[in-house]
Amino acid sequence: MMKQHLIMAAVAAVAAIAAVWAGAPPSTVLLVVVLLGCPIMMMGSMSGHDGDTRHDHQSDDHKRAGRP
Repeated sequence: MMKQHLIMAAVAAVAAIAAVWAGAPPSTVLLVVVLLGCPIMMMGSMSGHDGDTRHDHQSDDHKRAGRP
């Protein structure tokens, strides 16, 4: 998982450098990086939750003991 994050960060850095080299204003590139970076980081931080929205309030001890 960490390797994927490093690869994505490297690709984003190369894309930002290429955009500035191609003539885009650095302030615009920075704005795009911030606007896209925030939701992408949120998706990355939530990816470990697997979309499980169930809320099971029973403790694991009760489940193992066979009690409701």
